[in-house]
Amino acid sequence: MTIYLWPVAFCISLISVGCSRQQPIQKPLTESSKSIEMGSETIIEFHETTIDSPIKFREVANSWGIDFRHVSGMTPEKIVPTANGSGVAVIDYNNDGLMDLYFAQSSPIPVNPKAENTGKLFRNNGVGQFQDVTIESGLGLITYFTHGAIAADIDNDGDTDLYLCNFGKNVLFMNSGGHFTDISTTSGTDYDGWSSSAAFLDYDGDGLLDLYVSTYGDWKYPQDNRFCGDLKKNIRLYCDPKEIRPAPDVLFKNLGSGKFVDVSAKAGINRADGHGFGVIAADFNQDNLTDIYVANDQDPNFLFINRGNGTFEDLTATSGAALDGRGHAQAGMGVDAEDLNGDGYPEIIVTNFANESNTLYRNLGQGLFMDVSASWGIISASLPHVGWGTTLSDFDMDGWPDLYVANGHLDENRHLLGENVKQEQPALLFHNHNGRRFENISSKSGSYFASDHVGRGITWGDLDNDGDLDLVISHKDKFAAVLRNDSTRRGTHWLRLKLVGTKSNRDAIGARVEIEVDGQKITRMRKGGCGLMSTHDPRLIIGLGATEIVRSLKVYWPSSKISQLSQVETDQDLVLIEP
Repeated sequence: MTIYLWPVAFCISLISVGCSRQQPIQKPLTESSKSIEMGSETIIEFHETTIDSPIKFREVANSWGIDFRHVSGMTPEKIVPTANGSGVAVIDYNNDGLMDLYFAQSSPIPVNPKAENTGKLFRNNGVGQFQDVTIESGLGLITYFTHGAIAADIDNDGDTDLYLCNFGKNVLFMNSGGHFTDISTTSGTDYDGWSSSAAFLDYDGDGLLDLYVSTYGDWKYPQDNRFCGDLKKNIRLYCDPKEIRPAPDVLFKNLGSGKFVDVSAKAGINRADGHGFGVIAADFNQDNLTDIYVANDQDPNFLFINRGNGTFEDLTATSGAALDGRGHAQAGMGVDAEDLNGDGYPEIIVTNFANESNTLYRNLGQGLFMDVSASWGIISASLPHVGWGTTLSDFDMDGWPDLYVANGHLDENRHLLGENVKQEQPALLFHNHNGRRFENISSKSGSYFASDHVGRGITWGDLDNDGDLDLVISHKDKFAAVLRNDSTRRGTHWLRLKLVGTKSNRDAIGARVEIEVDGQKITRMRKGGCGLMSTHDPRLIIGLGATEIVRSLKVYWPSSKISQLSQVETDQDLVLIEP
């Protein structure tokens, strides 16, 4: 269904969508608890346990024709950038309504631009078949050392462009009808350093997407590649982030016509005290202005609140989301945000290093957050692992976002030092129980979760257009995984929304959607960045539970315009165009 939204009236054309409706199955619940010692504190977590998992995934990469294998460039020298892996972009590069996949690729250092291990673009041909179109798309001509693959429409022409965050110069590809051209130098976005992730956002409200780039550090090879580990035993490990000089992140303003300019200092985001990893652009305080949150590795996480005048207020020190509940900076890597409890404000999840646990921050409003990791039941499961890419997504379409975390240690040789540490670690999947707590359902959700992996970047989207969210995981030095969502959905319904801005940026990044169903308010955001080094489905795939008719649907556009629909049927596509 395409809806052109006007202030009073709108036009509707219908596309019928088949659906299967089943009665919800009641799941018996039991209550259990677990104590965790953390320093001088004992934290008690309470867990609800279901007999069976409401979420099921099936590995389909091979059967779908996706054969991407990551190359980290790791050698016995343990060159630091080779530890961090790469991301994945869900991108409809040819505008056929099917989500394609671009896998970012690393490389041995120093990088040989003529090497064969480039990033790869797979075109979605439908019916569960993908085809490698890297060369014909113009993306496979040069090899880069890439961490992040960030996609958005920078010129509002309807084609999705692609930005690569590299160790070395970053690259911006302009998409013209499915073919990409490198405009990095002419655009002014060819930042030369060590970038992890990025987020597109319209920070100044001019309808053009600007670009925030998170920078991991100021590090050069070979002069900065010192020996870390046990020198006497000649066992080398990856160096701690504290051994790496931090470098300021960068904000590029979009001037139009493919030109950008660095406005970091003017906008007030040029802090030089963070090792930047994941970044997310979203409206955290419901003022219709897009804010920025950055997960930093062993430094306080940044929170920049948009003032609406081209500058940001740095609330890092006062936000409550910079440190964990005990006041400690953690090794922040992946990040996502979504309203978990139905109050309209997005919570923030940050993945961290082993023995730190992942951290969930509840949004209290007005730029204030509180660590609720223990009460939501995520500490004990995440404590032993090194967390990377993550998402807060509603996988069983019941209206409550769930939590997925990819895990994997840095080093493959710690056993030589007598440590009981494996590089491969299990992924984690948590089910959201009605906005009250998470339940770890990893062991019951498919064969992928029964084995260990070296997870890094992840992304999510409806790859088969069946109305639920699938997962894609990039594994360090291994083949990628594609997890099709085969959950029974237990009688739940959905809407798939494509938001098209007119006065706002065409991608509508920064928009917020509020839906009322059976006394529950569901809030979802069109976010920039998030996850880790990756780009998710640009459409909003919203679970509605058992509701068959949506009473009210509101879109809060970045331009401050508001659109409203009522009595909307479920299980269908809606294209909503800003008035």
